Amino acid sequence: MFTWWQNLDSVIVFNSWLQLITMIGAALTTISILLLWINGNRMSRYLIEREQSASKKIKAVEKAAEEIRKELLATQQNQDIADQRRRLAEMDAGSLRKEMEKIRNRYASAESALKDRIDELKDMNITSSGTTTQNIEVVAQKGALDSEQKKMLAKLLNSGPKGEMDIISVLEDATSHETAIELKELFDSHGWSTSEIIQSAFTHPPEGFVLVIHSKQTAPSYAKFLQRSLTTIGLPVSAQVNTKYREWSISLIVGQIDQ
Repeated sequence: MFTWWQNLDSVIVFNSWLQLITMIGAALTTISILLLWINGNRMSRYLIEREQSASKKIKAVEKAAEEIRKELLATQQNQDIADQRRRLAEMDAGSLRKEMEKIRNRYASAESALKDRIDELKDMNITSSGTTTQNIEVVAQKGALDSEQKKMLAKLLNSGPKGEMDIISVLEDATSHETAIELKELFDSHGWSTSEIIQSAFTHPPEGFVLVIHSKQTAPSYAKFLQRSLTTIGLPVSAQVNTKYREWSISLIVGQIDQ
C-alpha cells in the first residue's frame, strides 16, 4: 500500500503538490484578509457618512423649527396688532375727540385759575403788614396720569391681551415712583402680572416712558399693544433694545416727567 512512499519520484511529486496546495491556501488566506480589510474600510466610511448625514438632517430640522417658531411669533404679534386696531376702530372717534377737547378745556381752565390765584396771593403779600405773613403750601400731584388718562388706559387694558411686565422708576424721583405705582395698580387690576416697583439709579435718567426688550426676536407678542395703548392716552413713549434685560420680557421705565 505504501510502496509509492518508497519511490523517490512519487515522494517528489507528492511534495510538489503539497507545496502547491500550501501556497494556494496562503494566497487564499491573504486574499481573504485583504477583502475583510477593504470591507471594513467601506463599512467605516459608510457609518461615518451616515452619521454626518444624520447630523446634517438634525441641524436642518432644528433650523426649520426655529424658523417656524419665529413665524408663529410674528403671526401672533400681527394678530394682536390687528385685534388692537380693530378694537380702536370700534371705539367712537367722535367721543374720543370730545373727551380730549374736554380735557384740554379743563387744563386751560385750571391753568387760568391757578394763574389768577398766584396773582391774588402776590397782591396779598405786597399789601400785607410786616406782622402778617401768608404761608403758601403747594401740593404736588402724586403721579403724572390724570383721571381721564386712567379711564382710557383701563378701557384699553380691559379689551386687550394680558401679559407680564417689569416696572422701573427713577431713584429719588417722587413723581416717577408715584406714577409707577399708579400704573402697577392699573395693570394688576386688569389681569396683568407686574413685578414690585424697581427703583433704579440712572447716570442720565430717561425722559418720559421707555419700553425695553431684550431683542426684536424675543419681544413679547403684546409689546406693540402696550406701546400703542400708552401712546393713545397721550404719554410720551419710546422703545429700546437692551440685551441686559431678560429674554421674552418687557420692562417699562418711568423716567423724568415734566408736569
